[in-house]
Parts: sequence; structure tokens; C-alpha cells
Amino acid sequence: MRYWIFISSVKRFRMDDWLKVSDCVDFVQRNKVQVGDIVYLYTTAPIKRIEYKMIVERVNVPCEEMIDDSKYSLVLSEKEQVDKSKMYVRLRFLKKVDTLNLHLDNLRAYGLISSMQAPFKIDGELLDFIDSQF
Repeated sequence: MRYWIFISSVKRFRMDDWLKVSDCVDFVQRNKVQVGDIVYLYTTAPIKRIEYKMIVERVNVPCEEMIDDSKYSLVLSEKEQVDKSKMYVRLRFLKKVDTLNLHLDNLRAYGLISSMQAPFKIDGELLDFIDSQF
């Protein structure tokens, strides 16, 4: 099992609202994630912290099988702009936390070196700290 941080943009998608009606969400598959991997979702500015813990439920989801969450998109016509050549990963919601301990500044104190622009794998002290908050 691997552990990842994925980015959830508040300017592109209403994640909190979506998770009130569904317990799964699809993301573009950019890494070698596997079923059973754990994903922590980092919410972009102005929140700038990890808020969600998810588990990879399915990989290699074709565009045609994506969950229709278009009502929660904040990007005009985003569904029409989906790249049909890409595959997606389905994440199932596990838990949400509301703590400033997982703010970007604290994550850096525990070894985060990412600029939080793209998904990446985590381990070691950073993983231990994040997991302890859930």
C-alpha cells in the first residue's frame, strides 16, 4: 500500500457539497496508484490544508465511466473539456478532519517539499504526522 497527497481546488470543484451526496470522486490518474492506496486530499487556498482521507477504490476508469459530478464543478463546461484519452482513479471517502495542524506550514515542518501543484507519494515522518491527525 502507498500513500499519496492529491490536490483539491476550491476554485474548480465544491468537494464538501459533493461529498454530501456521494462517497466517491474521480480524479485524473497521473501516478501509479493502486487499489487500496490511501489518498489525503489537500484543499487549495484559502484553506491550504489537508482535509480528507480517501482510499483508492478503482484505477484506470475510462472517461465514459466517470461519475457525473458536473453540477459541483465551478469551471464552465468542464465535463465537455474532459480529455477522453486520459484514465481516472476513483476515490472513496473515509474521513474529514478540520484541524489547522494539517495546514501547509505545519506540513512543511514535517518534511513536505512539494509545491502542492500535482499529486505525489508520501512516507516517513510526514506520513506519520498526517495519519496521526485522522
